[in-house]
Amino acid sequence: MNLMYGVQSRKGFIVLTGEVGTGNTTMLECLLDFLESQYIEFAFIFNSRITSEQFFEMIAYDLDLRCERKSKTEVLFALNELLLQQSQQGRTTVLIVDEAHNLEWEVLEEIRLLGNMENRRGKLLQIILAGQPELDRKLDAPNLRQLKQRIVL
Repeated sequence: MNLMYGVQSRKGFIVLTGEVGTGNTTMLECLLDFLESQYIEFAFIFNSRITSEQFFEMIAYDLDLRCERKSKTEVLFALNELLLQQSQQGRTTVLIVDEAHNLEWEVLEEIRLLGNMENRRGKLLQIILAGQPELDRKLDAPNLRQLKQRIVL
């Protein structure tokens, strides 16, 4: 499966789009099973109608970050520490956002900025955005040009 390949090869941004009923959720469930079987740390954001503050809270909760979860700064420091630890162990961390077509512009920009976290081994956070075809159209918007350029799969 391309999703597993993208995660294992540390490609960075992966986008999965399809019409309702075409199997996106099934593919994500298979990916989640794979990540769990490989003991790969992941955050799964399943409710995409959230603010950027809620987005960081959900990441902190899913990754069990030891920090003040309502503080974006604290979450970012704790996330960076986790990502560096994982990388030193040759492991990766994954952020999966389902229904990403519903994300607000500001949350998409925060996701783009998370994609900047890297070291010489590659991207520290593998980011998968899954959603309906509206996500493709949203990513074509001029203000998301930088995000679209980072999508590799």
